[in-house]
Amino acid sequence: MTAPIPYKGNYFAGRWVRPKRGTELISEDPGDLFHPVGRAIISLDPLAAAVDAAEKAFVPWAALPMEKRIAKIRLFQKELKRRSAVLTPLIAREAGKPLAEAVREVERLIAKADEVLSEGLKLVRGYSVAPSKGLRGECIWRPLGVMAVIGPFNFPAHTSASHLIPALVMGNTVIFKPSEYTPFVGQLMTEAAHAAGFPKGVFNLMQGGSELGAALVAHPKITGVLFTGSTAAGQAIRESAVAAPQKILALEMGGKNAAWVLDNADLDLAAREIATAAYSMSGQRCNATSRVLVHRKVVKPFLEKFLACVDRVSIGYSLEPVVMGPLISHDAVAKYQNYMKLAREEGFETLRAGKAPGSWGNRRGYYVTPSVHWCEQPAKNKSARYRREEIFGPDVAVYAVRGDEEAMAINNEVPYGLITAVFTGSRERFRRLLPRIDTGMINWNKGTIFSSGLLPFGGTKASGSYRPAGLFSPYYCATPTAVLEDSRILKERNLPF
Repeated sequence: MTAPIPYKGNYFAGRWVRPKRGTELISEDPGDLFHPVGRAIISLDPLAAAVDAAEKAFVPWAALPMEKRIAKIRLFQKELKRRSAVLTPLIAREAGKPLAEAVREVERLIAKADEVLSEGLKLVRGYSVAPSKGLRGECIWRPLGVMAVIGPFNFPAHTSASHLIPALVMGNTVIFKPSEYTPFVGQLMTEAAHAAGFPKGVFNLMQGGSELGAALVAHPKITGVLFTGSTAAGQAIRESAVAAPQKILALEMGGKNAAWVLDNADLDLAAREIATAAYSMSGQRCNATSRVLVHRKVVKPFLEKFLACVDRVSIGYSLEPVVMGPLISHDAVAKYQNYMKLAREEGFETLRAGKAPGSWGNRRGYYVTPSVHWCEQPAKNKSARYRREEIFGPDVAVYAVRGDEEAMAINNEVPYGLITAVFTGSRERFRRLLPRIDTGMINWNKGTIFSSGLLPFGGTKASGSYRPAGLFSPYYCATPTAVLEDSRILKERNLPF
């Protein structure tokens, strides 16, 4: 049995501070409820001091040469890497994600600094122009101020770092609020930041839930909110910031992602890629596949291959070699069960029933089984909820489509626009379809969960705020500023006065 992790408290002005009063937050192991990861005390009381520390540190941190900020980021990367052997199983336990997925997350976490500091910074290079004789123009990039980084539970380290690293290197100070489901991953990352020696107030940690998130967004000294999470939470952030249009909102939210299987697709490839994208991490990914649009000519052979993959999905505790661990919480299980009921009520045929056994083996946890639903005539079934809403669980709806135009219509009908995967043997056909697919990322013969840190990561419509992360994250962490210098004396200027 693993002993509970000691709670250090919040971190601001270069020191750990435990709240003197507050509410207990229990960090569960969602796959082993009898052995929680640890207990924390959360309170809004320290928020003002944390924001003040970040504000005080901003000007001197922003004034440092870029090379010195890069050096600190490199030390942060080194300290994260030193802790990878502890961080990896902690992510697996606290987020409930399979160990192999946690390993990949830590690998991507370590690589994030390389991606930002090499290719990412190239996108925010300044430049000079000469508009006319005697005039010199320059574009420089300036930091925004104090940035709130609100992290998700499903990629608690990598996704949070995807905001933290560009914000810091561009000269901002940060207040990091991890998900209330993964507070100890956030604590370990902050320990790495402390060891890296950031100046006091540059890197700050506040632990808490939605109430803290709302207070951060509304705080007048917060100049930007970098958020990854549900569309509902993102919409609440938008509404809270309506009275402060100067705040930058970089919101990466949900998805209702589709995979297309065209009549000339490699069906073995499509079935395996789609099953992987739908059920790894129990579907708890914004880019998980939740809809499959299959040409009628190949429905039968595709379903045979796909359902065979579904039946081989391994389920179990996160530290075991499995594809699916538990869902994150009791509420997530209840939501999943409600959508299973809704699918039946709205006319979908159940091909594989999603169940919630409540335990797996000798461990009690938030375990569920994968589900598959079938819609033979999409034109007659335009249900408003199951067909359009994000479930965030291991469920796939398969639609039979007559051709590319019907697939396009179904793909674009949902309020989300994160990612689409198209499986076809013809690259030319894929490229013809690409311009009309209304999502921020589009894959050919690759599942929806696959992306590159060297490309933008973000969506359209309710999936984002048109400020993609990935390689483009430095864009929303700084603002381009025009500088114009005139060296001409007065008599050389054509002035009316």
